[in-house]
Amino acid sequence: MLSRLFILGAPKCGTTSLARWLEQHPQVFMSPIKEPHYYSADLANRTIQSEDRYARLFDGVTEAHRAVGEASTWYLFSQEAVANIEREHPEARYVVMTRDPLAMAHSLYHHNRRVLHEDQPTFEAAWRLQEQRAAGRHLPRDCTEPAFLQYLAACSLGSLLQRLYEQVPAERVLHVPLEWMQEDPAREYRRVLSHLGVDDDGREDFPPANEARGHRSRMLQKALRLGGRMRVALGVNKGFGLGRLNERGQAKETLSPEFRAELEAAFADERAQREQFVAEAADGAANSHPNAADEKVHP
Repeated sequence: MLSRLFILGAPKCGTTSLARWLEQHPQVFMSPIKEPHYYSADLANRTIQSEDRYARLFDGVTEAHRAVGEASTWYLFSQEAVANIEREHPEARYVVMTRDPLAMAHSLYHHNRRVLHEDQPTFEAAWRLQEQRAAGRHLPRDCTEPAFLQYLAACSLGSLLQRLYEQVPAERVLHVPLEWMQEDPAREYRRVLSHLGVDDDGREDFPPANEARGHRSRMLQKALRLGGRMRVALGVNKGFGLGRLNERGQAKETLSPEFRAELEAAFADERAQREQFVAEAADGAANSHPNAADEKVHP
């Protein structure tokens, strides 16, 4: 039986790494365009909007494939994506990846800076503008989706997980915390394969992708973004890797103790709720592991 897979996000939680590993599995077909966001009709970042164009992403599926999937990191945040998926694929399998909400928010700010959604020079400055931006003020000219600048809402992972489990039976959802993936990527990769019902391909190399980066030239970054949109509009699924020419390593700024304390308070409830879901995922993994009694499956 063919499994339909959706990696729902969240952003900056390891989805790119997992998608790249899976696309190399002989029994898994992953969309050649990562993040088509076809089902998040309430957001403006839909790379693919046409039903026919979306269907053609999967023209390469063969009888050898036992799982067919895509990874769109804002599906978890979207108000509509999961319901839209469920209507078309009521037996879909989901993988949701999360991390500490505060760390996610900080990483999301830097990602937004890199892709030109964000224009504030520090995370603290961006954080302080959330209320005004929600009202349509102080929005960066190049930001295509203002909701991405709502760092508290976008990173409220406890609430977003709760909403997901209210829409989808737990047995069709696999929760992969980023800290588990970092601790033992082979173990988590094989948990995903088991969830999809595909064979272990014996993969031993798990290089991380999409680590913290910045751009060298804002002008070149804008040209590359425009080129990417034109490429997709013309039906070309794969890029040419030109974006890497404009990348540079970028360390995150150090947050002041006062601002960190403010963030800790703001995310306290979401952290606690997310940790409860992590604990439940650990219980589920232990119960399904054949050597659960003898082997530490998760921290």
